[in-house]
Amino acid sequence: MTTKARIAIWFAGAATIFFTRAFLYSTWVSRGPEVQDALEINTAQMGWLAMLYPAGGLAGILFAGPLVHRFGTRNVNTATFAVAGTSFAILGFAVDAGSFFVSSICLFFMGLPMALSDFLGNLEGTAVDKAAKRSIFSAIHGLFGVGMLVGAGLATWLINADVSLSVSFLAVGIFIGVVSIIGGYGFPKHKEPDVSAAKKIENRKIAAKIWTEKRSLLLAVVGFTFIMAEMSAGVWVPLALTNIGYTGAEAATAFGVFWIVITIVRLIGGYVLDLIGRYRLVLASIIFTALGMIIFMTSEATGLEYLGLILWGLGAAVGFPMVIASMSDDQSMAAPRVNMIITVVYISSITVGPALGALGQVAGIYVAFSIPLALVAVSLFLSGATKPIESK
Repeated sequence: MTTKARIAIWFAGAATIFFTRAFLYSTWVSRGPEVQDALEINTAQMGWLAMLYPAGGLAGILFAGPLVHRFGTRNVNTATFAVAGTSFAILGFAVDAGSFFVSSICLFFMGLPMALSDFLGNLEGTAVDKAAKRSIFSAIHGLFGVGMLVGAGLATWLINADVSLSVSFLAVGIFIGVVSIIGGYGFPKHKEPDVSAAKKIENRKIAAKIWTEKRSLLLAVVGFTFIMAEMSAGVWVPLALTNIGYTGAEAATAFGVFWIVITIVRLIGGYVLDLIGRYRLVLASIIFTALGMIIFMTSEATGLEYLGLILWGLGAAVGFPMVIASMSDDQSMAAPRVNMIITVVYISSITVGPALGALGQVAGIYVAFSIPLALVAVSLFLSGATKPIESK
């Protein structure tokens, strides 16, 4: 097999698990209003329920590095999506039965393997990006946008067709499990390294040291910001729109528009990156994200929610991929640094649900978006950390 063909298969494998992970998540958030109604919970309680998905992810990411080191990305990927698909299938039946307790367990065990998938996709994605001649990492993240878009579109159709959550989640769970496991075989074969006890201790010290590196910490804040901006849209935009009179299908459609924009920008992001450079791209992303959020937050009065979502998506599209790329400038340190930023992602995701849910319960969901907006403003002053450094 030629090098070009190997890179194409490798790219396809990384892109596939970005797609399926997003497809699962989008199906969940697009039908969030139905879940809330079926479980008969308020906005604050929905925030705590939404927190369980990233809480499971945070638990999973703690083991990501050692598992990949021991078993390789192919095997970890297989186990990851077997657990995620099964948990999602059970979730639909739990929600239809009105069981908050079982639904909570399912969401935790959906999130746990999804964090591993996030780590795998970014680790393999940055590696194949380094091996390719052109910038392709943004396009890999673009498949996450495709998955979100397909999930939102399918959710809209299923809502209009009155398909139950149990049937919908069962079908999606089976689909993402099978497709993801097949896609994972595009990753290079694992060769377990022969590492001495002394080397293992040294590796643990290096991984711990990452958390004290100034540049890594600044990048973590910027990454935290972009993920909170993205996650707050994912969990709360459909709920915010239904609160002002949108039907569930209309809210899912609007959410789909948000992801159409993200998908297009991510797919062409590599060309834009090569044209203007990473730092300028991140700076532009921060500005567009802020403008979009402000417009959406005032849309109850202006009616410009679609314009807000378009600008919000335009800004949120490539910010986080650029942070991952920044963490991977030194490929020899990519694994522990990517692990760090994915850990930060799930800490960020955990805070989105309770923080926005609590403020949303008191002041309204639209006001609650001021939390991620404030972080976007802070990141404007930290964006210089994304400037490239020489790989060692």
